[in-house]
Amino acid sequence: MKLLRGLFVLALAIAFTIPALAETQSIKLSGDVIVRHIMRDDYDFNKHDDDVADTDASYFMHNAEIQLDADLTDNVSATIRVMNQTDWNVSYITEGANTHTDYDPHAVVGAGGLDGPQDNYGEFDVIVDLAYVTLKEFFFTPLTVRIGKQDIWFGKGFIIGGLFDDPNGQISGDEWSTNNSFKAIRATWDYEPWTIDGVFAMIEENEVQADDDQQLYGVNVGIDLSEYKNAEVEMYYWYMIDDEIPNFITSKEDRIHVLGTRGSFDPHEDITLFGELALQGGTYIANAVQPEPKKRNAWACDLGADLRLWEDDYAWRPVFGAEYIFYSGNNEHNTTLAGEDFKGWNRMFRGKLDSAIHDHYNVFYTAGMPTTERADTNLHQFILKWGLQPMDNLSVDGRYIHFRLHENAWGPSNAAGTMGYGVQEKGVGNEVDIEWTYEYTEDVTFGLLSAWFWSGDYYWTPEDTDSTAAVVAGANSGSSKSVAREVVATCKVSF
Repeated sequence: MKLLRGLFVLALAIAFTIPALAETQSIKLSGDVIVRHIMRDDYDFNKHDDDVADTDASYFMHNAEIQLDADLTDNVSATIRVMNQTDWNVSYITEGANTHTDYDPHAVVGAGGLDGPQDNYGEFDVIVDLAYVTLKEFFFTPLTVRIGKQDIWFGKGFIIGGLFDDPNGQISGDEWSTNNSFKAIRATWDYEPWTIDGVFAMIEENEVQADDDQQLYGVNVGIDLSEYKNAEVEMYYWYMIDDEIPNFITSKEDRIHVLGTRGSFDPHEDITLFGELALQGGTYIANAVQPEPKKRNAWACDLGADLRLWEDDYAWRPVFGAEYIFYSGNNEHNTTLAGEDFKGWNRMFRGKLDSAIHDHYNVFYTAGMPTTERADTNLHQFILKWGLQPMDNLSVDGRYIHFRLHENAWGPSNAAGTMGYGVQEKGVGNEVDIEWTYEYTEDVTFGLLSAWFWSGDYYWTPEDTDSTAAVVAGANSGSSKSVAREVVATCKVSF
């Protein structure tokens, strides 16, 4: 309650200050509060090693946001959104060599091996998520310019969609972050049926030294062809400069060029087909002493269909869909040898998430993971989707996803810690996600997500019941192998 009162006071202070500084036509106050309980188990597929960081968890968290939209003089507006996102009452408790999160409001630092709430944890930190000015009809009628910290999402979010940023380390699951904005300048030329966007975004600035910026430039051209079977087409080019890894030998830095196209149309009024194809070029720098930059040569695609053929024929309004996603990969992570192109796909700033568990392996969760293979490269994904509406205010959505490697990758460690076992195995696993959404009122929504991931032949847990040496790839069974599971209960209030 103290946090919410603080956010309201800040928003009201801004609201009363703006009229004194500018001619304000109207002010709109909105926001939401999202509370989740997250249970995660056996993300390392080993049922005998409990409480491993990132692989087992049970905790509450919340996201609280307040947004202020102010219309100023003609065609000028400003938006500010402040937020707090945090795990509830988390401190760090040390027991021998193990450190995990827990809460003891009366703990004394150092007493009995317990540390109370950490001063630098930032549980009550307020983040400025949005802060931008919109200038409509900027010199020309079709031109709109937006300057500041803003959300940017193109198409299905396959390339540009979000940062999933947690700047103060306040939450344990970054996939639940609502701080997805870019520090950017965006110009939109809207001349029907064409829409042309130009974007400059500063991702990281002067993180280590004066010339180590990470910057994003891009152009997205869209055309609305809705008169022809509800069709749409987009073409885009993105260029990312990443100077965070300076190379001392070649003085070259990481560069990524992305050229792609996306489209969709309805061949039948109850069928939607969609697809996206993107190519990546540029240079790849893995470390500061790489002998020479490697040429990037990667690609990705997303193809699918949504079927609403029976939605109006049955009381539960069933809908179905299928999707195939591909990310090119580098053979056995051979990233440093000269003379070979680097074929690993870079996720850029993808906002689209396709699974509840595997999408986050070695992306958001790294500690205790059975391998270093990322879930956003070198992968085939086959997805079947369905949805039902048993009641007007109750819906159920489900997904089945099959994952398979494209190129051979370094397998998990064996008991001696040697990498590379079973590199011929490409079966990553299968996942099932089921999500219930109940609209209690127009403002209050409850949700329940359940997810299971069955690891494939690429992973294997030894028969040794006490083994924490994780896994060996190349075998397809083991008595200690378990299913990774997640359950997330959500309550959301919007106003």
